[in-house]
Amino acid sequence: MAVEEAVAGRRARTADGAGERRWLLWPPLAFFVLLLGVPVAALVRQALSGEGNAFAESIRMTVFVDAVGRTLLLAAVATAATVLVGTCYALAVAVGPAWVKALLMGGLLISLWTSIMVRTIGWMLLELPTGALFWLLEKAHLRTEPIDIYQTTGAMYPAMIAVMLPFAVLPILAAILGLDREQLNAATVFGAGPVLTFGAVVLPAIRQAMISAGVLVFVMSLGFYVTPLLLGGPSNMTVSGIINGQLNNANRADVGAAMSLLLVGGTVAIYLVADRLFKVSERWG
Repeated sequence: MAVEEAVAGRRARTADGAGERRWLLWPPLAFFVLLLGVPVAALVRQALSGEGNAFAESIRMTVFVDAVGRTLLLAAVATAATVLVGTCYALAVAVGPAWVKALLMGGLLISLWTSIMVRTIGWMLLELPTGALFWLLEKAHLRTEPIDIYQTTGAMYPAMIAVMLPFAVLPILAAILGLDREQLNAATVFGAGPVLTFGAVVLPAIRQAMISAGVLVFVMSLGFYVTPLLLGGPSNMTVSGIINGQLNNANRADVGAAMSLLLVGGTVAIYLVADRLFKVSERWG
């Protein structure tokens, strides 16, 4: 009898605990519905408000198709460069002396906390034909003619890498700091140099973090608007820029909403494929 009562009590406590955990799900679900579900529903309503099929019209627009390819290429190149630079940056933070760590982390956090608009305008002032970069080259007697990189494809990459760098450095740095020091010591004892130690011990341990950082940077880069608009110019419009043009210039809110939904759907699909291949959601918990 006592055993049955103990079992019943344990079941009751388990049920109560499960009920309490279910209540904890309501705040994030409400947050998800209000901040994502409602805007998406509004976009669907707007996309269907036109006379024709806004989705088919969007896909038939050459400027939109070209912008999709340009956006994918821009995001892919920026992601690869950001992960590479971010890995080097994280290694420097992990193994550098205290003053180097403080300097690098301070710069990274300041960059993360600074508005994208402010940072992009800074790059714009740097890349103008007679901007800061030209001034430095002129003072060094390396160039006398104005530089021609502003509002080109190449002008966008350094700014995008700088904006996305914190999102690559932080997960990679966490993986580096979680390395087993005994493995590093063992590699050193058996005569492995820095390059071999990195390839045999460090790289396998941080590879998943690099992939997760790459997926995060790539997905975020697909929605870039301010940086390509200011630095790339009208000839290098991304999908976000085309959507803005449909809403504000062409007065086609239905087509702009359809393009927005296509962008959101494509981004979700890319994430799901990446999660299926690389299990990035497990890395993010």
